[in-house]
Amino acid sequence: MTNLSLVWFRNDLRTADNPALFEAAERGSVIGVFLVADEQWQAHDVAPIRIGFLRSTLCQLRARLQALNIPLLVQRAPRFSDAAGSIVRLAQAFRADRVFCNAEYPLNEVRRDRAVYQACRDNGIALERFHGGVIVPPGSLRTTEGKPYTVFTPFKRRWLDTLSTDAWHPLPVPRSQQPLTGSLPEIPSFEAALQCLPAVAHSDWPAGEAEADRRLQTFLKQRAQDYQQLRDFPAAPATSQLSAYLSIGAISARACLTAARRSNDNQLNARPGKRPGLDSWISELIWREFYRHVCADFPHISTGAAFRRETDALQWRQNPDQFERWCAGRTGYPLVDAGMRQLAATGWMHNRLRMVTAMFLSKHLLLDWRKGERHFMRSLIDGDFAANNGGWQWSASTGTDAAPYFRIFNPSSQQKKFDPDAEFIRRWVPEFADDSSSYPEPIVDHAAARKRALAFFKRS
Repeated sequence: MTNLSLVWFRNDLRTADNPALFEAAERGSVIGVFLVADEQWQAHDVAPIRIGFLRSTLCQLRARLQALNIPLLVQRAPRFSDAAGSIVRLAQAFRADRVFCNAEYPLNEVRRDRAVYQACRDNGIALERFHGGVIVPPGSLRTTEGKPYTVFTPFKRRWLDTLSTDAWHPLPVPRSQQPLTGSLPEIPSFEAALQCLPAVAHSDWPAGEAEADRRLQTFLKQRAQDYQQLRDFPAAPATSQLSAYLSIGAISARACLTAARRSNDNQLNARPGKRPGLDSWISELIWREFYRHVCADFPHISTGAAFRRETDALQWRQNPDQFERWCAGRTGYPLVDAGMRQLAATGWMHNRLRMVTAMFLSKHLLLDWRKGERHFMRSLIDGDFAANNGGWQWSASTGTDAAPYFRIFNPSSQQKKFDPDAEFIRRWVPEFADDSSSYPEPIVDHAAARKRALAFFKRS
């Protein structure tokens, strides 16, 4: 057999618009590979519910690949340091002369891929990398001074100006290949390779490409028009519910952008136009791109450091009891508590509440944003380092933001504005509505906490 390639799947678990898979299939026969890095995921605080979602998505991917006569080989490689040896051994065993993959941008993933590239090169195996996780590749956007963008709005303008025709042409599912023949090694049991992964599932999140596409189409047809007006109201079913699928790669950002643009009369607007809901949602896709570019351009954020290095000197408070009350949704602020309880119960939290709860921890309690970032990663089904880190640092005023530290959300005002009838709060904090005497008093007074936070940041 000749021209056999491996496609190394990571967070790109789909057959449609997958550049690595498509290019490999164009050149010859393909075997898919997925490495189970369970120990590394634990070290990276990946939530059990996300790993369970990954497991279910792998099963869906396997079925779609089988329909194309492409086997999917799953092998355990517990740490990223095991990846180079695993990929080389698999390529040699199947006499594959080339490995294809889509890039990942956090620092540990970059280091892993460098080691795999070097090991492949040392053994006469080519490794080709594509940018299947973004629409505009990191490194391709620079300011007039030749520097990476650090503020979203100018990044967005440049991003929109840079889009090429490729942005509107998601790649199709590859053609079905001829069944592999010849003396090939036996492919290990798919099910056995997944035994080390938790079978955690949630009925709100069916896995796979088909479900991701269904959600996209439903959103565009039924909710996108009202997205700008309703997206900040957690009780309203206004969001796309696609974040977990984008995070795991069951759908591509390019497919989402193309479908949204088509629904928007083929328009991309820097400011809201005739269909502001679609313009607003497209802007959220660009935020996703922005944080990936930041992750690639500023690798120090992958080491636990603040984006704004000067804020690493901040002396955050230590109060384990208040942190535990925040985690448990017992702060005495109903909207904060409702968001935290939604996260604990479902593995997901409404985006407005991610900002409210993150700012409450970092500004009202002055607890280290990294503790909150880790708690979110340990809980979220859509846990994604770039987005999670970017959101937390934005909320804590240590990250990429045009506004300085004095942005401090008032959780009571946020409740009045975005859950005025307490519909969402009643769902998750029933004791607040049923028996207010059993609901705790606020653990901190907003006015006093705001004054303390302003002094804290100003002094530091």
